[in-house]
Amino acid sequence: MRTGELAAASGLTAKTIRFYEQAGLLPEPPRTSGGYRDYPPQATQRLAFIREAQAAGLTSPRSAPSWPCAIPAKRPAPTSRT
Repeated sequence: MRTGELAAASGLTAKTIRFYEQAGLLPEPPRTSGGYRDYPPQATQRLAFIREAQAAGLTSPRSAPSWPCAIPAKRPAPTSRT
């Protein structure tokens, strides 16, 4: 499902969904051959969980990496020195 479809299904904006992805709360989805994000159906459940967590008081996007559902940030592969 593309970002716009996920936004409609979740009641969020596409910008918010991309923000959650960048913050590590939503896994980066695979891309279509045209470069569009292709979210799995489970993404709607994860977004619902994020909204529930915010309603429970976890509201600061800056604290998002410490949330239990946060995706660890990708680290660049070490470079070899020759």
